[in-house]
Amino acid sequence: MFNIIDPDTRIDFIGKQRPFAILSGIVLVLCALAIFGYPGPKYGTDFSGGTELIVKFSKSLNSGDIREIAERAGIEPEKVQRYGEPSANEFMIQTQKISVVDQKERKDNTKEGTTTAEDVVEAVRAESDVSEWTWSGENPNRLDLTFKEGADIDTDRIIDSIEESVGLSDLEINPRTAGSTRRYVIEFQGLQMSITKNLKEATDAFDPDAEGSVAGIKRLETVGPRAGQQLWNSGVFSILVALFCILVYVAFRFDLRYAPGAVAALAHDVAIAVGFFTLLQLEISLPIIAAFLTIIGYSLNDTIVVFDRIRENLESTTSVEHNLADISNRGINDMLSRTINTSLTTLLAVTSLAYLGGGLIQNFGIALIVGVIVGTYSSVFVATPVMLRMDEWLQDWREPEEEVAIE
Repeated sequence: MFNIIDPDTRIDFIGKQRPFAILSGIVLVLCALAIFGYPGPKYGTDFSGGTELIVKFSKSLNSGDIREIAERAGIEPEKVQRYGEPSANEFMIQTQKISVVDQKERKDNTKEGTTTAEDVVEAVRAESDVSEWTWSGENPNRLDLTFKEGADIDTDRIIDSIEESVGLSDLEINPRTAGSTRRYVIEFQGLQMSITKNLKEATDAFDPDAEGSVAGIKRLETVGPRAGQQLWNSGVFSILVALFCILVYVAFRFDLRYAPGAVAALAHDVAIAVGFFTLLQLEISLPIIAAFLTIIGYSLNDTIVVFDRIRENLESTTSVEHNLADISNRGINDMLSRTINTSLTTLLAVTSLAYLGGGLIQNFGIALIVGVIVGTYSSVFVATPVMLRMDEWLQDWREPEEEVAIE
């Protein structure tokens, strides 16, 4: 087998654990400050809520042109990037908009020109008396109105008032009256229809109705803020469940002394990967959560290989008085060449993803690059030292019991 490291190499990794423990502590503190303080994670549409659309144009444009077109169309783009090959003239646009109506009430950070549900209600009140109204981001294309008893309700005048005041068209107002309650529902134009109409007005490079046109909206996905929060909670929960299952597995597969070290190394790797994405303000989305779970699997594999060699060396030791630190050092050195070969091979593949891929694939590759590097580091300088501390604790815990039994 090709060995980068001489098999007889005996590097004292355990003796150098203190400076590396300090280094890991500093990095983890910086990551924690970035994640829970400033700048904070940058969530993708999957978690923050919003709309992601793939738009194809009929002629070659750059990202700056697309951003200007999107702004003229009222899309308020958060992110614009090329999608696929340059010759395809396709772009991915992300926006916080989930409907033609955005927020329930006006806020200080509401962008100029944004239509809120309160704006629509005020336009209705110009024609009739409204007692109650409700709007939800989970069902953003409708507004529920309850009119006061005796109020004059002329739906045509109300529609005209909304169009004149806030510029919304293609509305429908339908009664939902039950008993004496005068309840109506305003149904707004769908976001895709609105964006299609506005893009056609904003540029001649987008006309899906033209004969032989190649322009159009290829995909549009909308995630409400509550659904986004649920997805984020599910993603975090999946990582915690994975760590717990690994703790149980390693405890049964090896010994209780090994389990905390394996989980500490995995938590260390994920925390640094999340901190890295936060510091560079790279978008965290569902595919990136999948990358973090992949990091857990890769790092665990490397840690298990090292632990297995340590256990083999421990079982083959004939001396009653053995030094676990020396045995661990020997185990790490025995597997060092294998670890480096595996890590370099994996890095070649994931670096290709990061360099040649675009958009989410590129970020997925970057996450795996960080995970491979940090995972290899943690198998040596996190998992094994924690295992040694756990072994010392277990011995201290067992000694008083043995003394009581002797007495």
